[in-house]
Amino acid sequence: MLRKVKMYSLSTCPACKKVKEFLKNNNVDCEIIEVDLLDGGEQWVALKELKKINPQETFPTLVVEKAVVGFDEENIKKVLEI
Repeated sequence: MLRKVKMYSLSTCPACKKVKEFLKNNNVDCEIIEVDLLDGGEQWVALKELKKINPQETFPTLVVEKAVVGFDEENIKKVLEI
């Protein structure tokens, strides 16, 4: 089943890199938002969106119809049904 997947990430975050690698290895198409690489206005908007989804504003935050915070491989597999 195809689901819309979005990830809020930081380009230097080790856990974010693990999630990106996991998604790639499992052929999951994902919109990745590298928050630290956005310009000021775009970064503000992305952080505001992230805070609605994950009030702690931690990275990575993976959104698959619901938020998955951090690198929790079993939870990611469950949400993605893989």
